[in-house]
Amino acid sequence: MPIFVTGPVDREVRDLVEDGTHPRDRPGPVTDARRAVVVADDGTGPDGEDTPSGRNPVTVRAFEATALPVGPAAAPSPLVEVTGSPAQAFLTVLRHAEQHGRPDGGQTALPESPVRDVVLVGAGVVNLLTAWQLVRAGHRLRILDARPDPRRALHWSAYGCSRSGGDARMFTLTEADDYHARSAADRPLVNGVFRRSLDARGWNVKARPFTAAEEHWISEFESVPGWLAQIYHDDIISFNRESHTLWHSLRHECPGLFRDVGYSPGILRLYTDEAQLEQSTRRHVTLGAVRRVLGPEALRRRHPGLDGATDELVGGLEVPGFTVNVHSFMARLISWLERAGAVFRWSTPVEGLERAADGRLHGLRLPDGSLTADGFVISPGAYGRELLAGTRSAGRIHGVLGVWMELPDLEPELRRSLKIARRGHPAEDANVTRATDAHGRPLLVVGSGYGHTGEDPADVDPAALETMFAAVEDTCRQFFPKAYALAREDGSLRRSRRVCVRPWTSANLGIFETMPTTAGGVGVITGGHNTGGFAQAPSVAQAVVAALKGRPHPMHELYHPQRLDRFLRPARYRPAAEPLLTPAVLPGGRGLR
Repeated sequence: MPIFVTGPVDREVRDLVEDGTHPRDRPGPVTDARRAVVVADDGTGPDGEDTPSGRNPVTVRAFEATALPVGPAAAPSPLVEVTGSPAQAFLTVLRHAEQHGRPDGGQTALPESPVRDVVLVGAGVVNLLTAWQLVRAGHRLRILDARPDPRRALHWSAYGCSRSGGDARMFTLTEADDYHARSAADRPLVNGVFRRSLDARGWNVKARPFTAAEEHWISEFESVPGWLAQIYHDDIISFNRESHTLWHSLRHECPGLFRDVGYSPGILRLYTDEAQLEQSTRRHVTLGAVRRVLGPEALRRRHPGLDGATDELVGGLEVPGFTVNVHSFMARLISWLERAGAVFRWSTPVEGLERAADGRLHGLRLPDGSLTADGFVISPGAYGRELLAGTRSAGRIHGVLGVWMELPDLEPELRRSLKIARRGHPAEDANVTRATDAHGRPLLVVGSGYGHTGEDPADVDPAALETMFAAVEDTCRQFFPKAYALAREDGSLRRSRRVCVRPWTSANLGIFETMPTTAGGVGVITGGHNTGGFAQAPSVAQAVVAALKGRPHPMHELYHPQRLDRFLRPARYRPAAEPLLTPAVLPGGRGLR
């Protein structure tokens, strides 16, 4: 049933709720009335005025739509009522309204019997950490991956995202961020990002035109209103916070996992734009994630490894976080899992899911037959289009490509791994991770870029790929000129080029789907964490263990694959016997037309 959120709508509120619907200056809906949550101006604000936030409190209410006719009628009881500054009151009520309509925990499959034998599909870093937690929880594991054993160190193109990209992964509290427009001012630039080329500050690197399914996915991304983007962002950050605690615990409980994997604590964020530095400082202060704010001179004194960096550098932030050399970290996890009894089957593609007539998951279809188990954990990254057919997650995941290069870490060596923000630059966000090469020499692994490949991770225009590499090369040149010159001269810069394709959703949320199995257990699908799969891996692992044990976890609801679809197209999920309940009635009998 649709939810109407009503109150006096001023300009600040319009900016918060703007969803592309033509704004109206009269009482009634100001957002798309087809959505699960509709914002309406109840006409109670001062005529022709914009209520100053924080000075004149307003009351905002949420109501279920009713079949009452337009005209005088008794006002229904609100689901929630909040009094406060306009934008904050609306956002608080909108949170309750969205929660009211989202898929709930009742859609999470629960095991009917103990889940002992579990098969995992995909041996990327997220599923490997999940496997680690499952072994510790007492499950027997078999792990399948379509790629070779990453410890063989074949050419990077033989592997999936975790092993094909640079030997670097980073945790900060703002990884896996939400990328939707937050305001009407953002919408023109942000909403075209998947359609525009790299030269036009877009992410489109596809060699072929968009398919109908890709157009649909992009339209979903563009349909998220600012208030919902804020809620999604907060949910993502909540799992980053949980993972921060879990990573800390894991490092102290299992220090051997982090030995000889290039663990480097502390992250330094760099900025070339004053306004962006100020904005980011406010954001990190709100998160409690600022250890030190540094101006350009203090930055170079405290971090002499930046001595040759561009004069465009305006300052930086030291924030909590860490980096690891992920290839070594994966190798350590795999070896530990083998010693714990897990069985790996490399170069074993899964051709499809086998379902019973009632929809329960029965097994996996492999080239040499079928494989059954009590439970399954499926994490195919950006490569699961065929595998996920027929599930709620089907069509939800697209690929977004990133590129990598390496530089020698010359004296004086960098003291911390970096996040470099260059507003307006093609490599606007770059990670620089401290690492070592095969001979133990210090390296810098530089990764950046957003290139939307759509449904097919291989659909990449070679010219666009060169543009991405050129942008990362420019960041190398501007921030590490001596190392860049040396690497370019000896050819190691070009030889170090790598590509990885990250799994992305139009909601910018991860995916967590459950389904019952014919053995009485549970099958789980995870993925779509955009840039934050590694960062949120401990939370994903906790959510998987909880699902297999029949316990709730917030991720089961917040990362439900149909969460955005239920907001955009609620009529799909309305029982056939339930009529479309419009128009609704506001308190005092004012009807929404």
